This record gives sequence, C-alpha cells and structure tokens, in this order.
Amino acid sequence: MSLFNRRTLLLSLTTLPLAACGFSPVYRKGGAASSLYGTLRFNLIESREGFLLLEHVTARLGPSNPAARFDVSLTMEITEDELVLTSTTSIIRHTLNGLIKLTVTDVESGEAVFTDKFRETSGYSTNAQTAVSASAKRDATDRLVQALADMVVLRLSSTSESWAA
Repeated sequence: MSLFNRRTLLLSLTTLPLAACGFSPVYRKGGAASSLYGTLRFNLIESREGFLLLEHVTARLGPSNPAARFDVSLTMEITEDELVLTSTTSIIRHTLNGLIKLTVTDVESGEAVFTDKFRETSGYSTNAQTAVSASAKRDATDRLVQALADMVVLRLSSTSESWAA
C-alpha cells in the first residue's frame, strides 16, 4: 500500500527550477572544476596565512604545476578592527577583514583572462588573559583563511568555463 508522502513531493518540486535553468554540478566528473586540476600555477604568499591559503586551495584544485597553462596571482591583506565592549571587564571584540585580489593569466599569451577581488570577515573576543586571546586570534585567522580559500576555489571553478575553454 503506498501512502502519499508530502516530503517526497516537496523535494521533487524544489528540483524543478534547477532542472529548468540548465544547472550542472561544478565538481562532477568532466565538470568545470575537474578541468582546472593540474592546469594552475599559484604564486607563493610568504606568511603563515599565505601558506594556509595555498594549502587549502591546492587541496581542492590540485598542486601548483610548473608547466601549467595558467598563472594564478593571489594577494591577501588582513586588517583588524577592535571594539571595546566593556572597559570594566576588559572585553574587546576584534574583527578580522580579509581581502583577496585574484588574477588568472594565460601563460602562452601573457594576457589576464580573469580578475576578481572579494572580502571575508571573521571575529573573536579577548579579555585580560593573553594565552586565551592569542589562541582566539589564531583560530579566527584560520577560519578567515579557510573562508577566503573556499571563495578562491568557488570563483575559479564557477567561472572557468569562460576563460579555460
């Protein structure tokens, strides 16, 4: 005996707009992101944060290839703002602002085929305990770099059909 299941109906209705717009997964076999694997050469950002950024990006898009078809230039800036919440308990809220400037250059022609820039933020709170504050800052920085790396991978993957074809 089959019963009417509202959840199945709702799930099937939510996929209709995706089927109508020509949606195709970026990471599927033969998709846009899979064609980027091994075709990119990344510049080195000489800092702990730069190393983490490149580690996250190359984990998803493949290691930097010396004989790559495209050079990817990444510049990263991290600034910090602080807001004193209460002066009596010395609680301060810090906001880390990350900015990435991304340029993809075709190695053969030397022409920039894609440029973009984007921002992400992360935050943490501190008090008078320096060990806790240092740990909180490091964790917030790691979260910020992970979010920036995800955005780099997303931007490169989603736009690669227009410039890597």
